[in-house]
Amino acid sequence: MSQLDTHWDAIVIGSGLGGLSAAARLSTAGLRVLVLEQHAHAGGYAHRFLRKVPGTKVVYDFDVALHQTGELKPGRRIHEMLTKIGVLPQLRLRQFDIAYRTCGPRHDVLVPADAAKYEALLCELYPDEAQGVRTLFQALREIDRPGEDGGPSAAALSLMNQSLQEFLDAHVRDERIQTILSTLWGYVGLVPAAASAFYYAHMWASFHFGGCFYIEGGGQALSNAFVRVIESHGGHVALRSEVTQICTTAGRVVGVETKRRGRFISPVVVSNAAAPLTFHALLDNSDLAQDDLSRVDDLPLACSIHQAYVGIRGDAATLGLADRSVFHVRSYDFADELRALGSGDFRNQGWHLGNHNLADPGHVPPGRSIVHASIMADGKIWEDLDDASYREQKRELEACLIDRLAEAIPDVRERIEIVETGTPHTMWRYSWNPHGSIYGYAASPSGHSVHRPAPKTSVPGLYLAGAWTF
Repeated sequence: MSQLDTHWDAIVIGSGLGGLSAAARLSTAGLRVLVLEQHAHAGGYAHRFLRKVPGTKVVYDFDVALHQTGELKPGRRIHEMLTKIGVLPQLRLRQFDIAYRTCGPRHDVLVPADAAKYEALLCELYPDEAQGVRTLFQALREIDRPGEDGGPSAAALSLMNQSLQEFLDAHVRDERIQTILSTLWGYVGLVPAAASAFYYAHMWASFHFGGCFYIEGGGQALSNAFVRVIESHGGHVALRSEVTQICTTAGRVVGVETKRRGRFISPVVVSNAAAPLTFHALLDNSDLAQDDLSRVDDLPLACSIHQAYVGIRGDAATLGLADRSVFHVRSYDFADELRALGSGDFRNQGWHLGNHNLADPGHVPPGRSIVHASIMADGKIWEDLDDASYREQKRELEACLIDRLAEAIPDVRERIEIVETGTPHTMWRYSWNPHGSIYGYAASPSGHSVHRPAPKTSVPGLYLAGAWTF
C-alpha cells in the first residue's frame, strides 16, 4: 500500500457519483482533495464487476446500475457541468431514439426519447385523451424551464407538495396513459401515489428533454473519468481505504481516521456516505450535530432492489429480448404493486429486463450476451434473516428473476454461463446505505430535495454529498 500525504485541503468519504463529482469540482477549483473509498473500485453503484466463466477465458463485464443516463444534450445542466470540469470530453456516448419499452395488461409501447414524438404517439394511440396529453406535456415543458433566478420555474414550484398521481389526474384519466407516463417510477423508488411530482417530473425531463444516452464502458467509464480529473489536479482516489471515524477538535472537523491507513488531516470533510451513517456511526461526537439529526433521522428511506446479472451464450436480441430496456407492469392499480413490494412478494411485482448488448455493442464476449432482470425491493424485509433463511430466499429470488428472463428468452437457463444475484443485503454490504437503499431518502412530496439535509451541516467543516442531501 503506497504512502499518502497526511494533510489535504479536503477529504471526501466515498467515491459514489456524489462524492466523485464533489471532489472533481473542488479539485478544479484549486483544492488538493483526497477521496477515500472502502471498495476495490471507484464509483459506488456506478462501477463494474468482472466474472470469468470457470474453465474458459470468457470474461463478462457487468455494469452495476448505470444502464441509461439523461441530461447530456448540449445546453443541459449536467452536460454543462461535466464539460466544465473536464469529464464529458473523456466519454463516448451512444444516444437512443427509443428510451424504453413499457408493457402492461392492455398496452405495449416503445417510448420515444424525444418528448415531442412521445406526445404525438400518445395522442395517436389514445385520441380520446389527446387534449389532456397535450396539456400534460406542455406542463412538463414549463416545469423543465428554469425560473428567472435560474432556480425552479413557477410551474415546478407549484408541484412541491403534489404526488405524481395528483399531477397525472389533473390532465389524463386513462389508466394506461398514466401507467405509461409513470413507467420510470422505479427510478425514484415510489409508486405514483407516493412519489413527488416535482422530483419525478425533473427526472423524466432529464431523459425526454435532456436526451437518453449510454456511456460506452458503462458507469465505470464515467467514474474513471472523474478519477482522472481529480488526480490530474493534484488529488488522489485511494481504494480499499475504509473510513472509520470523522474526527473533530473543539467542535469542528479536523480529519478522518481509516481502518488501514491511519489518520488524514483536513479542515474539510465531505461525506458521500449515507447521512444517518455519517452522523451516527462516523462522526466522533454525534451531539455536535443535534441541529441536523431531526431531519436526518425523520425522513423515510428509499427502497432497495433485487437484481440478476446474467451472461448467456447467443445473441439475446435474436433469442427474444429485442429491447435494450423493457418494463413489465402486472396491474394498473399501483396499490397491488405496493402491497407486493411491502410484503416481499416479488413474484407478484412488475419487473424490468435489459439487454446490455444493445446498450454497449462490442462490450460483451463474442457470441454471448449480458442480460439483466430487476425488481424493486423493501430492504427491511431482508435484514433479520438468519444465514440459512437468507440463502433460501436468495435462491427463490434468483429463480424468479430467471423466470422473468425466460419469458423473453425461453431457453435462457440452458444458455446461462454466469449468474450474479444482488439483494438489498448486497446493496447494503457495498454501500453501507441503511436497508440497502439505492436512492438515499424516499422521493415523496415531503421527502424530496428541499426537505433533505443541506450539504453544509451544523458541524464546521463537515459537508454532505449525494442522494441524501438537497
